[in-house]
Amino acid sequence: MKLLNLTTSLLFVKVLLVLPSASFAQVSPSDVILAKGEQKELPFEGLKNFSVGNPEVISYKWMPKTGKLLVKGKKVGFTDLVVWGKSGKEIVSIYVLSKQKFLKTFQLADALKNLNLTIDIKGPVMTAAGTLSDFADYLYLQKIKGQFQEQVFFKINLEPKLRNHIVGQIYKRLYANGFSSVSCQADWLDIMCFYEGQNNEALLKQLASFYRVSFVQQDSRLKHQNYRLKLKLIQLEQMDGREIHMGLDKLQATVQELFENGIRSLIDRNIVLLTQMKMDLSSLAEPELVVNLNTPQIIEIGSQIPYQNIATQGATVIAPIDWRFAGLRIKTKITESYGKLLVNYETEFSRPVDQAISGSKEVSSVLLELGKPIKIFQIGYQTTAKSRKGIPFISDIPILKHLFESKSDQKTYKHIYGYIVLEAVE
Repeated sequence: MKLLNLTTSLLFVKVLLVLPSASFAQVSPSDVILAKGEQKELPFEGLKNFSVGNPEVISYKWMPKTGKLLVKGKKVGFTDLVVWGKSGKEIVSIYVLSKQKFLKTFQLADALKNLNLTIDIKGPVMTAAGTLSDFADYLYLQKIKGQFQEQVFFKINLEPKLRNHIVGQIYKRLYANGFSSVSCQADWLDIMCFYEGQNNEALLKQLASFYRVSFVQQDSRLKHQNYRLKLKLIQLEQMDGREIHMGLDKLQATVQELFENGIRSLIDRNIVLLTQMKMDLSSLAEPELVVNLNTPQIIEIGSQIPYQNIATQGATVIAPIDWRFAGLRIKTKITESYGKLLVNYETEFSRPVDQAISGSKEVSSVLLELGKPIKIFQIGYQTTAKSRKGIPFISDIPILKHLFESKSDQKTYKHIYGYIVLEAVE
């Protein structure tokens, strides 16, 4: 079904041909448009002579009494008419269209004129010019454009208010659905939007269909950038055996100062509080590495510890050595999400307990802004140290040493805090 209901009824064509073309659109004074079989009188003042370029397209008859030249469309096509008159030489372009084409052209011109556009018809093609301010007119004109783009040249601008409304809705929907970067520009009636981020084909198709815009995906600029990943691993230790009920947020400092001035500044500013609380604050490690998107990184702070496993196999005693990691292992991977940098990380903390390795694992992610540090994990654990004290020399005597020695268990509570900041490498 066509957008414009262009009937091919011969009766309707005849009625339409009676109407002057100027009532539908502006036709150049040097152009004449005829339907096949249509007759039209062309007035020329002081006509002396004329010449028809292609007599197969039109038939003609000069009427000296009225001073008019009667022309009739004989065959679909084009011819020029050269006239010598009182004002000199004049060239007239004559287009003969089929009755269906003629009707479609002028009915289309009438539809465009109703949108307050200036229509200039030149044969079977036309130019529509003007400015649109109404969104409904914009949608209607986009449908016409899609159907008659080979017949009509559109020189139509969008008013800033209308353009901003369309582009604003595109920005709103795409940013709300995880697109990292969107840039739209209008070229006459066409709006083209460049985007970075997730390729949500269903959403793009819906927006393109409703707002009549085109989408072009661009490679993310973030992928072509190197970054410097900085980690700060801070340990807070309770020396009197009590559990820790205070975090670093109670200290007089900011995370930004930790990266700018280091742990020493943090200790100096809070020395009184740390002394009163019988706490020790220290830096475990400050690793830095240059990274890029979608590449995993691994940071290990610790060492491999040997363990001997004794087992028997028949009459044979087997005692292999197993190496197990004890310490802190951090795995990170930076990706792009919602216009920001997303850090996926996994922390694995393990320590020797008796003849085994005990620990914990955490997997999470966090959105980062360049240059803005953030705490990504906190690990709390307890250590117990067993000690024996006795009188020198006596403590070496069997049985008697048990009477003059003392045993004690010293518990220490510790918290490890992990802070991260990401910076662009110039």
